[in-house]
Amino acid sequence: MTRKIVYLDQNKWIALAKAAKNPDEKSEARSALEFLVGERKADRVLLPLTATNIYETHKVNNPERRFDLAYCITTLGESCVFRGRHKRLEMEVIDTVRRAYDLPLPARDANWFLSQVFYEATAEWDDLRLGPVVSEKMYEFAKGNPQEFLFRYLMETPEDIRTTAVQRFSKGMDGIRQHVEERRTRHAGEKESMRRNIQNAVLMINKIDEIQAWVSKAAVPDVSVRDILEKHARRIMNETPTYAIERELALRLEGQHNRPIQENDFRDMQSFCAVIAYSDVVVAENQFSSLARQAGLDRKYGTVITTSFTAMMETRSDTN
Repeated sequence: MTRKIVYLDQNKWIALAKAAKNPDEKSEARSALEFLVGERKADRVLLPLTATNIYETHKVNNPERRFDLAYCITTLGESCVFRGRHKRLEMEVIDTVRRAYDLPLPARDANWFLSQVFYEATAEWDDLRLGPVVSEKMYEFAKGNPQEFLFRYLMETPEDIRTTAVQRFSKGMDGIRQHVEERRTRHAGEKESMRRNIQNAVLMINKIDEIQAWVSKAAVPDVSVRDILEKHARRIMNETPTYAIERELALRLEGQHNRPIQENDFRDMQSFCAVIAYSDVVVAENQFSSLARQAGLDRKYGTVITTSFTAMMETRSDTN
């Protein structure tokens, strides 16, 4: 049986945690909680998390609230996560290039984009860019005890380390926000088609070394990496889901000139880039749900994008 993949943004998880704590409360969130518990018991649904879900839970300063939320996401979500951007792009670029040359795609698990080890929502445990950060022994423990491993991380990280990590992440995000605001000002007078070309160029140039490595891994016979990129650079940007989603969301977010870009916007975008192409249903707040639908990403990837628990529950008969 194929399990439906449902992504819930952080506000939806907060609503479920509150509903779990107040079982006598009659609300849409309570109905959704009961529905999802039943679907999980029947193994009809998966509720993977993103790095944003984990970060937003970890940053909650109130221990009781953090406990309630951590318990909810590790119990109902079962610590399954969407893999990080780097790993998704590697697989997506390989597939895009091989399709361009009518080559068979590499054999891999249908849900290769999911992991049971929570930190792979950010980076693979053996990512060579990070050095020996996580031992193989620790990785195997995490795989064998995913719920305990995530829950203890969320609740038992020493307070000074937890707050420092949150502050550093926020500072890094603010630097990105300032850069994007400057770019938005520079390109304010450009047509959308030109801004799309600029976004494609920026995405390609910023990660050209990685893209060249991924193209090489596509193993196209008798064609050089340079020739592949010269011929198919635009195709890679358009048909690689993570790049295409990031570009279209950024175009629309930066086009809202009367609204300053917030730190939360980047976390939401990060999540949407991870989930839209791989989820059956995305339940999120209005801002990015609206941007994604405006960009036609729901139609392109066959994903229901909604702000409503009720709409999520009504998709059961359509997607099973």
